[in-house]
Amino acid sequence: MSRDEITSKPPILEPAKNCSREARRFQFGAFELDLRSAEIRKQGARIKLQEKPFQLLVLLLERTGSIATREELRRGLWPADTFVDFDANLKTTVNKLRQALGDSADNPVFVETVPRRGYRFLAPVAVIEEGRNISAPEQAPGVAGPRGLPVLSSAEVRNAWASRRLAAAGLLFACLVTIAIYFARPKPRLASGSLPGARRAVLIVLPFDNLSGDPSQEYFSDGLTDEMITLLGRQYPHTLAVIARTSVMQYKAAHKSFVQVSREVGGVDYVLEGSVRRSGTRVAINAQLFRVQDQASLWAETYEKDVSDVLAIQREVADQIAHSLVLRLAPSPDAIPAAPLNPEVHNAYLMGLFEANKRTEDGIQKSIRLFEKAIQVDPSYAPAYAGLANSYLLSAGWLIMSPAVAYPKAKDAALRAVQLDENLAEAHTTLAEVRHEYEWLWADAEREFRRGIELNQNSAIAHKSYAEFLMHGGRNVEAIAEMERARDLDPLSLIDDSLLGFVYMNAGQNDRAIRECEKVIQLDPQFAPGHYFISGALMRASRYDEAISHLRTAKNLTNGASLITSGLAGAYAKSGRRAQALHELHGLQERGKHAYVSPYGLAQVYADLGNNRAALGMLERAATEHAFELMFLRVDQSFIPLHDNPRFQQLLKKIGFSA
Repeated sequence: MSRDEITSKPPILEPAKNCSREARRFQFGAFELDLRSAEIRKQGARIKLQEKPFQLLVLLLERTGSIATREELRRGLWPADTFVDFDANLKTTVNKLRQALGDSADNPVFVETVPRRGYRFLAPVAVIEEGRNISAPEQAPGVAGPRGLPVLSSAEVRNAWASRRLAAAGLLFACLVTIAIYFARPKPRLASGSLPGARRAVLIVLPFDNLSGDPSQEYFSDGLTDEMITLLGRQYPHTLAVIARTSVMQYKAAHKSFVQVSREVGGVDYVLEGSVRRSGTRVAINAQLFRVQDQASLWAETYEKDVSDVLAIQREVADQIAHSLVLRLAPSPDAIPAAPLNPEVHNAYLMGLFEANKRTEDGIQKSIRLFEKAIQVDPSYAPAYAGLANSYLLSAGWLIMSPAVAYPKAKDAALRAVQLDENLAEAHTTLAEVRHEYEWLWADAEREFRRGIELNQNSAIAHKSYAEFLMHGGRNVEAIAEMERARDLDPLSLIDDSLLGFVYMNAGQNDRAIRECEKVIQLDPQFAPGHYFISGALMRASRYDEAISHLRTAKNLTNGASLITSGLAGAYAKSGRRAQALHELHGLQERGKHAYVSPYGLAQVYADLGNNRAALGMLERAATEHAFELMFLRVDQSFIPLHDNPRFQQLLKKIGFSA
């Protein structure tokens, strides 16, 4: 149930006199809204829509063709005695409604913005009553709404949502029974704190402001934000759910209200914000903790110390937050006294994080050099090894380095990090990915994934990586659950939303996969992974032209990345455009003369072109190189014609896939 459903009071909808009480369904375009069940469906498929956007849609449908003024919407959605940031919440609600309908603010089909006045529903609407169909603009007997549409009472909407909640409760019970049966078989179990239980307080650490006046110091303020997120998430996992970095950084210099941040993230209880000013070897850090509900300041402190004392400051801030929230936290297992940091080492480490988080080829290569610099100065600094391991892992995933080079380096650095500090969750997660994607040691990998999550249950990356592991193994129910946990911790992460769509696709829920990826593309049309992941689901639905269009966009956005180019070549082949497929294949072969091109991608193209012999040869080469894409071998649609081939079966066995 959404936070809106829990905390909002019943809406105030103002029906006209003598209005009909029998209208139960609206039809517009491919959509149908059923008031009794409080559901909206598109061509029969149920669309997920929270209560506030649903109420907004009802209000707009009542006034089809007329303007629903901002004041009418305020009264209808938020009663007079409810304190909200109306402008921000209305904008968010409209955006969610448009997202569900696949509508556009620039070229609206359904919801039009009328500047400084309100909103208007544009599309023709038909109303279906008990036993009769009334198409707008014909007016039903006794109905006083505009264009013949019935104006619905607040009681009707409340009753509809009550019915929906009862239905949802029944469905939830059935799902819980199914899940209980599924998980009844013996298997290792996550630490109790990572399983659903008592609600944890949700905290967001907003990006620390850089007050030094020097843009080159952004890495330092961003690095402090990163470290506070990690520290709080790791030390207090049972009582605090800490929003992940990807979502947090979207508020850098945004200056939004806490209420708006809470709404956009999906419900935040507390906000930690701060600033940092660095001058030479001295640093001044200001931190303040707020409660979102009443925007009260619970605690504030300013620290002026040497840069070498930054870690001690962070620990003190974490302890003060725990005290201020009266959480009665048990001491963290890794809450050891904070030793002074070597400023040069810490500086190189923070700059390494800054560059790695750019997720560009240049940034990843720079991060490797910076982490190595930190290690050279202090070979005992474990976080630098963990950062180095992750950068090598990124190099493999982004095809910057060959797997044979990147994965062993990632493994060595991760092992050294764990050797120096066994409680570094990030190092265990990286080591798990190496065990899985390169060494094909599935049981060892799962132990490391679980250990990483146990150490930091607030790590969105750990949950995401474990979800991918589960998906590769065909454990789709668990994979979806882990991916949902990752998204809860990082709700504004476009890559997590895209991967969730990918997980749904591999679980056989193709329509759901397409919807998830469509949301990502609507939020950011320039986000290449959204286009790439939706193309796979569209291909499975035989919607080749749409898939090719998305792949062309992704190729342009990534300057012809080989991973995406091979997907485009395969799409051309499957759609019968052989000449264009061969053209893209030739481009990949030329690229392979001066840069790494995965043989797995080439194998996909050959298979889609019907050259099974060449495809098997490339797959065997990919196995020799331990290409990470081999994890998808069993579910990859390109290789279905090879499934009965003994060479293919031998590859599956070699990689460790269960029968």
